[in-house]
Order: sequence, then C-alpha cells, then structure tokens
Amino acid sequence: MKFAVFMDLHYDAIHDGDRRIREFTNSVKKENVDFVVELGDLCHPIDENKHIINKLNELGVPFFFNVGNHNTDAYPIDDVLKFLGMGNGYYSFIFGNVKFIVLDTNYIKTPNGSEPYYKRNYAKTTDAYPFVPREEIEWLRNELKNEQLYYVIFSHQSLSNDFMKRGISNREEVRVILEQRNSNGKKVLFCMNGHDHGDDINFFNGIHYYTLNSMSYIWHGIKETFNYSNEIHEQYPYLKDLILYEEPLHIIITIDENMDVQIDGMEGHYQNVTPKDIGMGSRWNGVSIEPQTSSLYIDVRL
Repeated sequence: MKFAVFMDLHYDAIHDGDRRIREFTNSVKKENVDFVVELGDLCHPIDENKHIINKLNELGVPFFFNVGNHNTDAYPIDDVLKFLGMGNGYYSFIFGNVKFIVLDTNYIKTPNGSEPYYKRNYAKTTDAYPFVPREEIEWLRNELKNEQLYYVIFSHQSLSNDFMKRGISNREEVRVILEQRNSNGKKVLFCMNGHDHGDDINFFNGIHYYTLNSMSYIWHGIKETFNYSNEIHEQYPYLKDLILYEEPLHIIITIDENMDVQIDGMEGHYQNVTPKDIGMGSRWNGVSIEPQTSSLYIDVRL
C-alpha cells in the first residue's frame, strides 16, 4: 500500500495556501496513492474554506482527517467534525492487514476529569494539556486486540516530544500500551504526529515515533519580519511571526507485503527568511526546523 501524509497547513494564517494545496495534489497524483491522511490544523471550518476539501477530493482516493488544536481555537468540535466529514474525533480504519488508529488528543485533564479543548480553555498552571482521556485510553486498548493486524498510530500532538509542554501530557501511559501490544511481536509499525512544526524521529522501546513537519511554516514570535506587501500583511497578520517553507512539505509512505515501511521525505527551502536571519538555531520546540521531511526505512523484523 502507498499513501500520502501532510498536516499543519494553517490555510487561514498564510497567503499562499491555495498554491500549496495545488502543488501537493499535483505531486500526489503522480504517486498513485491508495489514500491520503491529513493530521490536523488544515483550516477554519467555514463555508469559505470548503473549496479546500473539494480540491483534495479531486485526488479521487479516500481522505482521512484528524483534529488539530487550532481547528477548535474559535469553533466548537461539532463544527469541525461536520466540516471534515468525520463522525468522531478518534477512530480507526483498516487497509489490507494494517489498522490505522487516529487519536484525538485535544483534551484537557482537569481536577474533575477531562474536557475538550476549545478557545484555549485551559489553566496553564493547573491543567494538563494535551491529554488522552480515560475513555479514549480504554478504546485504544480494545482497538489493539486483534492479533492478525499490524498497527499505525496517528495523532496531532506528539507521543515522544518531552520539550516543555509540547507533547501529550500522558504520552508515557499511551506508549506503555503500545509497547505491551509489541511484547508478542512487532505489531505497532510506527507512530506519527505533527503540531510541532518541525522534523524529528525518535525510537523508544522498539517503536519509531515520527514528527512530520508543517506543510507551510515555523512559528517563532521572536522577531517580527515584513517580507510581503502591506496588503498581504494586513490580510494575514500572523505572517510577521512566521518563517515560511517554499514547498508544501509532506511524505509518501509505502508498506510492503512484509510490513516493512518506507517513508519518503522531501528536501525544501525557506521562502524568504531563515531561522539564522532572526537569531534562531536549527531546532525549536524540541525538533529540527530545517525545511525538510525526513526519510526513514523500518524493517519489521528488527
């Protein structure tokens, strides 16, 4: 099987989102993929953005979405799910003998349990966020029970990033569940996330954790830069705090009949300002901010 993955387009924050979608779809058409996965922060769920979904559907293959934290910055989860054509924030689908599990990590752990993230409704000093709630944890355990299947885990936020509060707050609990699934043979092929707007690969207790770079930019907020016309900056006020990649970064993943995984990344370029130009290093928020998506080969027998 072959499929494409991208995330973190943030269409409403950038001036060239339509070009990125067009170049992405043109590239993916050449790959003859079986399906496409988008893992969060695509765009605001409004009528003016329906053309994005229509353009993606022109690929003529199944599309699977995930909810990102910025999807619900200003819109309730029900609006987001309806816009993306999703029945629930977390779900699974099977292709061949691989079950793909899509987690919804946009929850806040509160003293009374948990609640969905909406409009930045969490107290940074007392609440844990992002968080996988108890009912979803139990759902995940049940999803992993089939001995005949292999598994791929998708989430918007990271199960591996220990930098500050970037990663899922109860990520170690989730990782233990995945490691238990692997105790009788390597069944979890890999885990993949976005959110961090960077490129990273970790390997913990037999499982690869791949952080996929943003399709469009690095957010930094360090030094304002004005690299576009006044009209563009007026329409897209966040551009002054962004470093844009020129290419729509994404990956192509092939899983062969032996369950070996080939992730084909791509090399890109910064659009018109680099991290060095504003005094940044090559890493930010615990990940590499080079304009690329890494390639990786996973041998299921090792």
